[in-house]
Amino acid sequence: MEIINYIVIIMAILSSLASLLQKDLIKCIILSGFFGLCVAYLYYALLAPDVALTEAILGGAILPSLFAFTVRRTQRIDE
Repeated sequence: MEIINYIVIIMAILSSLASLLQKDLIKCIILSGFFGLCVAYLYYALLAPDVALTEAILGGAILPSLFAFTVRRTQRIDE
């Protein structure tokens, strides 16, 4: 395996751990989207471009957008 693959694996692990430890939900959503993009790259490196494209669209774009929209709609308004 090339060195870039190891770097992406480490970045995916670190982003997932950082996402778990975050208190701010928006930062957690951004980190989980980054994790999805890292995993999409790894799928592409493992010669599964169809799975990589699906993961990039769902894990890197649609789900983080949906989560961010949900968090924004459910935040409490201080009076």
